[in-house]
Amino acid sequence: MHIEKKRIMPTECIRAMVTGYADYRDNDRMLTLFSPERGRLDCKARNCRKPTAPLLACAQPFVYGEFELFISNNRATVNSCEILETFYPLREDVDRFMIASSATQLCNSVVEHESSDRELFSLLYHVLSFLAYTEADPKDLLIAFMTHYIDHAGYRPSLTSCTVCRRDIRNDPILFFSEDAGGVVCAGCAHGAKPVSKLALEAMRRILLLPHEELVRVILKEDLRRELSVILRNCCARMLNENDRAIVLLDQIL
Repeated sequence: MHIEKKRIMPTECIRAMVTGYADYRDNDRMLTLFSPERGRLDCKARNCRKPTAPLLACAQPFVYGEFELFISNNRATVNSCEILETFYPLREDVDRFMIASSATQLCNSVVEHESSDRELFSLLYHVLSFLAYTEADPKDLLIAFMTHYIDHAGYRPSLTSCTVCRRDIRNDPILFFSEDAGGVVCAGCAHGAKPVSKLALEAMRRILLLPHEELVRVILKEDLRRELSVILRNCCARMLNENDRAIVLLDQIL
């Protein structure tokens, strides 16, 4: 007697956050997942756009959960998801939603496929939590995020010595900042670099000293917020490129 063996489908369970999506066909959606252990994964959520679809709730931006994926021919499809966090209040505030979207897009621009990145995931998770569940100014949180983001990506700017001549510049009366050079430069090495306030440099230094759990403490005055926004936006653009989707979104916000 011949007994047909039941084929076991290859599945995998991962904890990840939805950091992007694109609608596909009539009811499907392609999801970008950010896993602290696995980095970036792209997968399909079938029929998730139907009103009664089981995957409707998990195929949304910022959803963090335990995803069961079916793997076939190096392609992943979502079978199910146990939602752990939705950051739902972000959907009720346009400014916070846009800034959260900017943070996730910045992550998508640097996170590698199948590469662990727990540190960046921790930064993103904490900033989204503060955006959703505290009254902290969303632009202050974005500045805190970008400061740690460029540092994590290996582009920490020099803040205490001239990037060109390496001289300690903390007592110089006038300072400049060059994204191309990689940080602060003295007057003799400026060569077209824009002036920067000592307050902005000190703010970046202090933000970098804060752990992710304390970034909600960042409170900036409007003029300092504007100055840091320009500096950090240009640092991100130098690290990525001007046409990157994350930079385009940043420009809409800032």
